[in-house]
This record gives sequence, C-alpha cells and structure tokens, in this order.
Amino acid sequence: MTHFSRTSSRVVGTLLTGAVLCGTAACTASGGASDDRRAASGNINAVPVAAVQKAVDKGAKLNSVSYRLSGKVPGQGTVEGKVSFSLRPRAIDMRMKASGGKEEGEFSVRLVGDAVYLGGGRQAAAAMDGKHWLKFAMKGTKGAGAGGLGGMERQADQDPAAQASLLPQSDNVKKVGEETVDGVRTTHYAGVVDVTDLLTKRASKSALDAERRKRVIEQYKQLGVTKLSLDMWVGPDDRTVKFRERAQAAQGPLDVTIRFFDVNKPVTVQAPPASDTVDLQQKLKEAGKRLG
Repeated sequence: MTHFSRTSSRVVGTLLTGAVLCGTAACTASGGASDDRRAASGNINAVPVAAVQKAVDKGAKLNSVSYRLSGKVPGQGTVEGKVSFSLRPRAIDMRMKASGGKEEGEFSVRLVGDAVYLGGGRQAAAAMDGKHWLKFAMKGTKGAGAGGLGGMERQADQDPAAQASLLPQSDNVKKVGEETVDGVRTTHYAGVVDVTDLLTKRASKSALDAERRKRVIEQYKQLGVTKLSLDMWVGPDDRTVKFRERAQAAQGPLDVTIRFFDVNKPVTVQAPPASDTVDLQQKLKEAGKRLG
C-alpha cells in the first residue's frame, strides 16, 4: 500500500498541477490582472489583452467543465486523459495515462464529497492485495507524511485563477489569427510571460490576490521555469475552447494542451465498490490498535 500511495501521489500531484491548473484556468478568475490590463490600455496590445481578460472573466461564472488533456510534464513523460470537474456539488473524475517517464501506467482520481479515491489498475492491485482503489479523506490529512499523501495535498492546493491571469499580464500578448478548433471558430491569442519579471511587478491591492499571485509564481520557480509561453483560443461567445502552456523546466519540457468540450453540464461521479477499495483511514486505525 505504501508503494502505491507514493507512486499515485507523485503522478496525481503532477497531473493536478499540469492538468487541473491549466485545464480549469477558465473556471475561476481573480481580479489580480485588472491593474495590468488598465496599464496596457495605452499600448498597441490593449485589444488582445482585453479580449483574453474577458474570456477569463466569463469563465468565472462556470460551475462545471470537462476537458481532454495531452502533452508532456517535467519528470513524468507524456500524459493524456480526460477530466470532468464540478464546483457545486464538488466533484472530480480524472482519468489519466502516463508513459515514457518515471511513473508509467493508467491512473484515476475521483472526488466524491470529502473522499478521494486513487485508482492505479494492475499496479495498484499488486500493491493492495488485489484491490484497485485507495480511499482517503481530504479533511484532516494536512502534514500526513505516510505514503506521501501530504505531498499530494500540497500539489492539489493550487489556484487556477492566478494561472489564467498570467496571460493578460504578458507584455507581448498578440492576436495570432482565426482558427477552427473542434468545429468551433476561434480567435487565437498568445503571449510570453517572464516569470522572474513577475516577481518584481506591483502586486494587486487585495491581500488575498497578492498572496495567490505570489503562490503561482513560486510554483513555476520551483519547477525552474523562467519563461512561460501561453496560448488561448477563444470562441465567439468569449468562452475558452483551447488552452496551452509551454516552458523549459529544470527536469525537462512542459507542454500541456487542454481542449474543453462540455461546459456547465452535470458531473456525476460514483465511488468505486467498497469491496475493491482500501480505506486508508481504517487501515491506520487498525495499525494504531496493533501498536497499542
């Protein structure tokens, strides 16, 4: 069980960073980029900046979204998968496949209420007496070092709004052109963000926004990213249809593309069968009793 927990937490943590962050970038939005947008009003790129910000702002009203992800994650190789995400009620159904890196295989994450289920196929079954799922509660797991669950929670504690706001903060946001993506006519915008430069820029007036902005920049610093290339494809209704981020990190290239296909549709996630699940909390209780 310990081996499965470590393996799953590292892979899931990376996927949550590279997938949920980027993939749900249009789900929520902070006001942190408003000052930068106003500052750009006199520049030649004011129009594309405003268009990108409008798409981010509209995404703030979304309650649920589904998307497909593909690309390369530093240290993990090639990843691909599908994610469905809902805020109210809170639910996540993530199904991923990683290959060519340190962690290979198929991995699943389901969030049902406060319970998280990690699935790892045959790899999980081999480590957990034939069972395919590991269950643990999000509540009360901070600092849990056993099995690497605390590390996974820190990776999951990310801010998609802060990431989405980085594109309009770029000094060279531009309109690339008109493109058709999955049958939808879109406008393609792109820009490069200097991560180091962001550290010296004036923070937002709100203390909360300043902290969120600082956190997302620090995440890129930890990956060794200095330049971040962002692309966004916006549909006629100001909805983000496709999103891409690229960078050179310390452990290799980061290149992740997200394609949205369902917006504000119900997301139903079912818990795996109890007979096929190892309850981590229960196992810890049993171990505690044995140890007195």
